[in-house]
Amino acid sequence: MLSVLYNNTHEIIQSPDHVTIVIEMNHDARIIPIFDNAEEARANHKPSAIQPWLGDSVGWYEGDALMVETRNVYPEQRSSGAFPVTDETVVTERFTRHSPTEIFYEFTVNDPVLYSQPWKAELSFHETDKQQYEYACHEGNYAMPGILYGARLAEAEARAGA
Repeated sequence: MLSVLYNNTHEIIQSPDHVTIVIEMNHDARIIPIFDNAEEARANHKPSAIQPWLGDSVGWYEGDALMVETRNVYPEQRSSGAFPVTDETVVTERFTRHSPTEIFYEFTVNDPVLYSQPWKAELSFHETDKQQYEYACHEGNYAMPGILYGARLAEAEARAGA
C-alpha cells in the first residue's frame, strides 16, 4: 500500500468478520477475513497453489492494531510491484488508529530468497473528503474527437429542429 504517482486514495471498510481495502489505482480490492488471533489466521491461509493477484491476506487484532499477513502473491504481481518478491515472501502489515483522522501504517517484508534480513517501512494515512474516481486512461484515445464531434453535431441538429 505504498503511494504511487497518482490515484493513492484507499477506502477501508470493516464488517464484523472482514476488512476490505478498496484501492483507487486499478480498482483493486483486498478482502481480508478477520480471525480471533494470529494462530487461527495463519491456519486459514489458502494452499500455496492458490495465488490471488494481491496475495492471500488474513487478519487479526492485537489490541487496537489490525494485523494483516499476506502470502502467495500472484507470480506476475511479484515483479511488477514497488519492490520484487518471491513465492517465499511474507508481508506483515500493522494498521493503528493514531487519531480520529490518521492511521499509522507499518509493514515488514520477510523474503529470505531476495533479502538478507526482513525489512520494514511505515507511513501515515490521513482522512480525506476526496472521492475515488473511475480509473481510466484517455491518452492517445483517437476516437475521442470523433465521439465529441458526433455529440456536438447531434446537439446542433436538435437545436435546429426545435
